[in-house]
Amino acid sequence: MKTGITFGWCRFCVFQESTLSSLTAHHHRPQLPLPAGKAILITMNNGTNDKTQELTFGALIVAIFTVLLLFNRQSGMLFEEFIFFVLPLPMTVFTLKYGWKDSLPVLFCMAAAAFFMGSIYTLFFSVCEAVIGLVLGLCLRKKINLSHTQIIIMAISALANVFGSVVLTSLFGVDLFAEILEMQQRVSAMLSQNGMDISMTGDLLSFQSILRLFVLSMILYGIMQGFIVFRLSLLILKRLRIPVPEPAPIGLYYPPRWSGYASLFLVVVYVTSLSRPMGSSQIQNIAQTLGLCGYFYLIAFGWISISFLIRKFFHGPKIISMILALIGMLILPYAGLILGFVYISGPFHDWLLRQS
Repeated sequence: MKTGITFGWCRFCVFQESTLSSLTAHHHRPQLPLPAGKAILITMNNGTNDKTQELTFGALIVAIFTVLLLFNRQSGMLFEEFIFFVLPLPMTVFTLKYGWKDSLPVLFCMAAAAFFMGSIYTLFFSVCEAVIGLVLGLCLRKKINLSHTQIIIMAISALANVFGSVVLTSLFGVDLFAEILEMQQRVSAMLSQNGMDISMTGDLLSFQSILRLFVLSMILYGIMQGFIVFRLSLLILKRLRIPVPEPAPIGLYYPPRWSGYASLFLVVVYVTSLSRPMGSSQIQNIAQTLGLCGYFYLIAFGWISISFLIRKFFHGPKIISMILALIGMLILPYAGLILGFVYISGPFHDWLLRQS
């Protein structure tokens, strides 16, 4: 005979001696001698331990997130840009384990912690990084292709960076257009002091060109930040012994060959439009914007090719070759541009892979 009693989150069942004996006999387990007239109290969990573990783990994730924000605040925002690279990781781990629905309360708690730990700027980017972690954890949980996941993370990071740089500055009373105009005046004055003719620069120092460069730089920084967050998160998850797929090396990615020719053509149009303005200002702005995108596209793959070249002759840490390649790009940008074109549209990529 069994009598059920519900108390809190547990259900207690009382079995009489005869009932327990029949149960143990049914499951072929050895019967224990029971005192006469005694009953045994058995606790039935009903899966509540899993929910308690989830709540505890969520509190731990929020605590780690809060500690990072507290360290950022106490250090005078000195390491803020570096902390933003690891802020998505706690939410990534939680979403990967429990899914996006259970992650929403944790995201709300993170936003509340960020509200009390910093300015509106810190609040915005902290929440954005937590959202990036949620999306990354969801993609890993759903086993979405890693290349598609990386593109999604880079796109979200770029959008957040542009929105934060353009919109949030106006909320703090900073006139972005006045800042760009002041930058234009300072650069023009510096060139005049060095004896250079400003008219030789053409449209390069115009207000529209500087604004275009500012927005594109914010987009590129967001893309780079998303790439670092993606790779760093996978690396740390592996160190934590969490099963995640292995990302493909950058050298195995083959961009379309036509993209190299198209980017080079856009760069030529951009350089030509600086000295020979087009008839329509709108067409010129579009052409120069696309030309800058093509320039940075070729430069990025030029940097990868220089890194492979340095690694061929210098067998050291990869980070050293990447830093040396970046220095070389700053010294000889057009060499990086040409190497990027040959890497994309020529046989240079295959040759580097064979040498490595």
